Order: sequence, then structure tokens, then C-alpha cells
Amino acid sequence: MAGKRKRRSGSMFKWYFIQTSVSVLLCLTISSFAVMFFFLAFWKNDRLTAMNNDALSVAQSVELFVDENKNDLSEYKDSYIQLLQNIVVSASVTSGSEIFLVKNDGRILVCYDSMESDSDTAAEGTCLLHRYISFTEEIITGIKSSEDRFFNYEGTLSGFSDEKYLLSAASFEVNEMTHYVIVIQTETNAFLPYTTEFLRIMIFASIIAVSISCLLSLVISFRMVRPLKRINEATKHYAGGDFSARINTSDVYKELGQLVDSVNKMADSLSVLEESRSSFIANVSHELKTPMTIISGFIDGILDGTVSEEDQKRYLTIVSDEVKRLSRLVVAMLNMSKIEAGKLTLNKSTFSVRDIFIKTLLGFEKLIDEKNIRIDGFDTMENVTVAADETLINQIIYNLLDNAVKFTPEKGTITLSLYAEKKEAVFSVKNTGSGISQNECELVFDRFYKVDKSRGLDVKSFGMGLYIVKSIIELHKGTITLKTEPDEFTEFIIRIPLQ
Repeated sequence: MAGKRKRRSGSMFKWYFIQTSVSVLLCLTISSFAVMFFFLAFWKNDRLTAMNNDALSVAQSVELFVDENKNDLSEYKDSYIQLLQNIVVSASVTSGSEIFLVKNDGRILVCYDSMESDSDTAAEGTCLLHRYISFTEEIITGIKSSEDRFFNYEGTLSGFSDEKYLLSAASFEVNEMTHYVIVIQTETNAFLPYTTEFLRIMIFASIIAVSISCLLSLVISFRMVRPLKRINEATKHYAGGDFSARINTSDVYKELGQLVDSVNKMADSLSVLEESRSSFIANVSHELKTPMTIISGFIDGILDGTVSEEDQKRYLTIVSDEVKRLSRLVVAMLNMSKIEAGKLTLNKSTFSVRDIFIKTLLGFEKLIDEKNIRIDGFDTMENVTVAADETLINQIIYNLLDNAVKFTPEKGTITLSLYAEKKEAVFSVKNTGSGISQNECELVFDRFYKVDKSRGLDVKSFGMGLYIVKSIIELHKGTITLKTEPDEFTEFIIRIPLQ
């Protein structure tokens, strides 16, 4: 079929486990890189500070050395150069950096590698490696323009390798001439040991975290899927017509617990509905069969002459009553069908609710007299006019009065009330009698439901009346309220808008 979406393959358990594991791994990766970059930035700043201290320390040592020996850096004596080299080499080894003494024109005066040079170049204070290398004018200018004694630089250095370097420089004075101590270190050499160690720790921690999260996701997903499997099994029973299956809610999470409760309540409702439906079918079958048998028997008796002429009128009256009863049953079933299909519409007109009460009561006059029922409140009813569907309102009043007459014991009382209040018509029908139990109060408006059989042992009812009444009232934007006291009374109060 066009537009039909393909159902996702695989179990929910597998998808939840994979998604959880991937999410945890992704979060760990992102957080690891974020932490790594943060600490590397922190470490770079800390490293430059240490290099500044190294440069300052060497500068102070050289100043002190020159001052004590009363020399300047223009005098290149073997012993003098050797001592300067010792200072530089010692500081280089201690700091793990390359340290240079540099003249103010950028030429290298003393460095770590000059110790390995031949005697001629060493006597000149240079080395074979750096004798033709000098620091660029950009760096020397940067050092000179620095407001304090320090200058930091990050980038490539001409004459050195193509790697990026960290550079820290400090100036010192000898005989009123400025010279510089420059400390350099490659980023690779500076960061690699720490980066490697950091990554090793993070990978180890990630493996542990992912393992724990996978284990937890297995447990959680299993606990989440288990009640869903129970729901699936239960719904299979419901689909087969077995509404006795119930789902245990003792070991499920709150959200799934609410779902399980809803499914169990649905099963309860379906069970009650199925029982009511079966009862309704049995009742309707009986109600159809009984009048049809009576009608057929009486008509056959009249036709074959079994019934005398003086009894024919009485029998025809019974036949007429049974036909009317069948008609009401058919109308009720049609109305229920329209309500469920959403096709019951209102044909509004303006009429008096009191007039409908009067006409309907006249129809029950014979039954009221036979049971010696007293009618109260009729003379105090207000003449309230409403804009509504007259036929449907008549059906409401007929149904309420029919129930009241049926369930009121002999010499009982039916109390009527009708008045207007806050743009609403309010009318009620109250009858004395056995009342309705609290357990049944919420069920009396359900379709097919019939109240306790002991309450209407001799009552003919189809279990659709109050369901249709409530539906009609809601269609009019109104409300119906039930008040009852066991063994005392039952009262239905209806409110519908005047317009």
C-alpha cells in the first residue's frame, strides 16, 4: 500500500542497548577532548611561566657571574666561556629546554651544543650547529618592545626544525649593553608525554565507563522490555476474547506502571462491557421473542375464532402495547447506533419543558394509579422555555419517568422539580425506593448496563436508557448528576442551556 511505513526490524531491547552505548561513548569522547584541550591550554600557560622563570634565573646567574669576574661578554676567554656554558648546560638539563645566550643583534653567544664544538668555535662562544643561525629580527624586536623583562612567542623558528616552538626570553644588562636569555622548547616535546599519559588514562576510564554503562543499559532495558512483553501477552488474550488476564505492576517503573494500570483498567472495562453485551443480547433476544410470541398467539387466536368477540378488544390492546414496546426498543438501538457513529444531530426548536412533563405523565397515569404512587412538586414546576431538540428532550424525560415509575414501590413518592438558574434549565426526577449502590453509580450510564437484578426483578429494561440519556444531554452541552441513598431514594438532576 502506498504511504505505508516499513516496520523497524530488530527488538526494542537491542535498539535501546545500542543507542545507550553509543550515546555514552559519544559523550565520553566529547568530554575527554574538551577536558584534554582545557588542561593542555592550562599546561601551556603553566609551561610558559616555568620557562619565564628559567630565563630569569639564567639571566640573573649570568649577571652575577659577569659582575663577580669584572668582565663583559666581549672578552672570550676559554675559562670564561666554559663557565658560561656550564651555567647554560646546567639550566638546560634541569628545565628540559634548549637555552641560549643571545647578543642584542640576535646572534647566538652560548648554547648547550657549544660544549660539543671544536676548540676554535668554542673559544668564540659558538657551536657548529648554531654558528650561522641567529634569532630573527621579529623576535629580537618583540623582546625589545616588551614592557617587562619577559617575552613569549609561539610559532616556527628560522634555522631550526619546522615544528612549532614555545619561546620565552628575558633580558639582562652587561656593561650597559642588553643581552638576552632565550629558552625554547618544541610543542611536541612539551606536550607529547602529557598528552600520551592523558589519553592513556582517558581510554582506560572510557573502557571502564562504557563497560559499566553497557551493563546498566542491559539491566535497565531488560526491566523496561519485560513489562512490555507482559502487555503484549495480555493484549493477545484480549484479542482472543479472554479478558481475565491481568498484568503485575509490582516491579515496573512509574511511567510503565501507569501504562500497565491503564491496560488493566481497560481489561476491566472490556470485561464488564463484554458481560453487559452478552447480557444485553440475551435480554434483547428475550424481549423480542416474548412480545412476538404474544402478538402471534393473540392474532392467531382472533383469526381462528378462539378469542371471543368481547375479548378481542382487550387482546388487541395488549398487542398494541407490545408493538409500542418493540418500537421503543428499535428506536433505542437506532439512537445508540447513531450516538456511537457520531451521527445523532440536533433539530432545535423553542418549547416548554413543563409541557413535555405534563404529556409524559399522562402516559404513565395508569401505572401510577395501579401502584398508588404520589407525585410531588408538579404544582411548583416553573414554565421554563428552552431552545433544544424537542424529540430528544422528550426521550430524556420519558426515560427518567419510566425508570422512576418502575422502581418506585407501591405507595411510594415521585418528586419532580423544574426551574431556571444561571442561563440553564434545571429539572430533576426523584423517587423513593431501594436506591442504587455506590459501586453501581459510576456504571449506570454505561451502555448495556443494568442495575442490580434485585432492584428491578419484574422490570423490563434493555440497559440502554441512561446511556442514551447521558449522550443526549452531553450533545446539548449539559450535565446529568445522580444522587442516591440505599433503601431511601434515587434522584437524577439534569442541567441544559436555555439557548
